[in-house]
Amino acid sequence: MGEPVRIHFTLTDLARTRIAGSPSPLTATTFSTFRLTQLAGTPGLDGWRRLVRAGLTAPEPGGGPGRRPPRGPSFVQLAPAEPSHPVPRFLRPHIGLQTLDDELERLLSTPRQVLRADLEYVGRHRPLPRWTRDLADGDPTAASRLAAAVRDYHRVAVAPYWRALASALAADRAARTRQLGEGGIEQVLHSLGPRVRWRPPVLEVRTRAEIEYDYHLDGRGLVLAPGVFSSYVPCDPDEEQPTLYYEVAPGTGGHPLLTPPGGPLDGLAALLGHSRAAVLEVIADGVTTGQLAHRVGLSPASASEHATVLRRAGLVATRRSGRSSRHTLTTLGSELLLHAAASAVAVP
Repeated sequence: MGEPVRIHFTLTDLARTRIAGSPSPLTATTFSTFRLTQLAGTPGLDGWRRLVRAGLTAPEPGGGPGRRPPRGPSFVQLAPAEPSHPVPRFLRPHIGLQTLDDELERLLSTPRQVLRADLEYVGRHRPLPRWTRDLADGDPTAASRLAAAVRDYHRVAVAPYWRALASALAADRAARTRQLGEGGIEQVLHSLGPRVRWRPPVLEVRTRAEIEYDYHLDGRGLVLAPGVFSSYVPCDPDEEQPTLYYEVAPGTGGHPLLTPPGGPLDGLAALLGHSRAAVLEVIADGVTTGQLAHRVGLSPASASEHATVLRRAGLVATRRSGRSSRHTLTTLGSELLLHAAASAVAVP
């Protein structure tokens, strides 16, 4: 382990520190490249790394060998090889949208001056590929190619596992929100993992980098976001509100990435049935009955019935607001989801 990054808080920073919202598929996709480029590292990810590398170099189905270049090469070039290096902000949004396509649409609408400032900052700290000059100049073709490269890479590296990843992230967020309500922000800062230590008024984060530095929030506060594949500490002093991504790996030595793709988590499905397990996973995000029905593919009446059963079991809390009902996980529901994500890990 390398040297620590020391994040300095004031009382204003503590008051403004908050938990991030829904997980971002784009951020998870970006951070996965850290692990892909490692020759060795986390043993639990070796099988994933082999599968992804094979998938990126495979030809399109029916296209014959050699007819298609490796998928997502420009995107992997833009993402850094080390999590201690700065990552463009447009590739790591802390405000997640429902799908990767939604987030790529947001990326394509980013103002040119924002893209340029972001890339100029990153370029001062590490080399960038030449084609990013066109991106910084606002070339729509360069932006569209980047979006296509992200989509191609995501399809192989993250999409097959996203349900389990999002479920683990949502469960962790629910647990942190509960901590915040019960013990305040300092209790949350005390429990972000073995690499993070709260020594008021400084949060020390151990990274793989060999350079230590001090980061002053200066009243901006901090966004705390659960992340997968890698942690990421703030490094850009000009961010409006910096984001600390702390790595979520439920269980001891496991990682939710290797959850077999398709269907709800097997442990939950065996306990609750596939439909009800899927409902519990979606409720981890905090949803209305209508949103729940849409995302699970059920009628509103069926979604409401499943939520009612889960509420009676103590796994879900429901609050009415006007004509709508909003469902969230209880402490028991959050712990059950975290345990199911940990139990689903398959180490090769």
